[in-house]
Amino acid sequence: MEGSPSKSRGVTAPAHTDDGDWFSDVPDDIILNIMSFLTTRQAVQTCVLSRRWRNLWRSVRCINSDIDEFTRDSDSEGYYDEKTELAFIMFMERVMELRDPAALISTFQFRCKFELDEGFDDISDPEDINAWITHAMQKQPWVLDILVLYDALKLDHSAFTCRYLTRIKFINVLMMPGFFQQLEMGCPVLENLFLDESIVADVEISSRTLKVLTIKSTQFSYKFRTTISTPSVTYLKLWRPVNGIYVFNDMPLLVTSILVLYDVQDSSDFCQNLRSLSAAKRLEFDYFGRKLTMENNLQLYPKFNNLVSLTLGQWCLDANFYGLVVFLQNAPKLEKLTLELEKNTPERIIGKLEDRSFTCEHLTRVEVVCSEGDPLVKDVVNFFVNSGLTSAQVQIIRWC
Repeated sequence: MEGSPSKSRGVTAPAHTDDGDWFSDVPDDIILNIMSFLTTRQAVQTCVLSRRWRNLWRSVRCINSDIDEFTRDSDSEGYYDEKTELAFIMFMERVMELRDPAALISTFQFRCKFELDEGFDDISDPEDINAWITHAMQKQPWVLDILVLYDALKLDHSAFTCRYLTRIKFINVLMMPGFFQQLEMGCPVLENLFLDESIVADVEISSRTLKVLTIKSTQFSYKFRTTISTPSVTYLKLWRPVNGIYVFNDMPLLVTSILVLYDVQDSSDFCQNLRSLSAAKRLEFDYFGRKLTMENNLQLYPKFNNLVSLTLGQWCLDANFYGLVVFLQNAPKLEKLTLELEKNTPERIIGKLEDRSFTCEHLTRVEVVCSEGDPLVKDVVNFFVNSGLTSAQVQIIRWC
């Protein structure tokens, strides 16, 4: 599991035991640390071992519960009927009720099912799930990890107040307007945020403390432009956002960025996002979707003065290598370039460059990742050889 066991605040003498085994001499605090690596259901099951173990699980600082543990046989994993859901809900309710009220929670991690169905007597009530999150946040966790199956869970952002929370992972949740403002005010040391298959209805993702930001397959607002303002981020991954308009503010501390963009609305947003990432040392950038018409005005494009490693998709070869040339013109310290080619892709960039000259004094290695027999490979190799590289510096790598 992803939870981190807590640091011991002192060693507690073991409780009385009548078993006489070697484990009897191990202090409770060490046992609780070991139990932190179990799922919550496994931890609860230890209560049958002896009188000493009867209540230990109530103080374990990691909550890790997965609905798959409540399916009735191994073959039914991923299939959740009413009995499975009810068993999971009842278990979570009892765990929250019976835990030691003085015990803190370092990691709160659960995987549950939530499905809206007008003709179904809802067992998984979003209010119940938000109540568990509220309970956990009151116990000052360091890590929050929530995965929801089926319908997205609408989060109650008023619960997000925790001075110790450093990492959040959300899969399939809905963040309403005001969520990120509450997160910034209520969680002052948050450093790592991971979103996957979620919905951001907020108009701004903002944080002065975030250092790692990962957003995968997440939907942004249709009506408003979502601004991503995270000036302390050193690692950014934005992978195939779904619809919506999003723009970055400057990230001056950025070291590594991985962008796979889909259906950017216009070329100005495209260039704005590049400018915001211009401090990066390592950049991977691919683009899919509608055609973009790029103007012959290099002032729109930023200088990547720190960039030493660059990976680009096939989009950069459209319009007579338009994107590739622009990057080479604006990355004077580039040392390594990787091009990932695909077969039979439609043109995504339309544009012309009057000045196609560039100088990359430090560029010594170009890797071309492609399929067997890709007709573009010869053109790419000739492009670099004609630009001053030797054929030995251009390495061809076949897709596995």
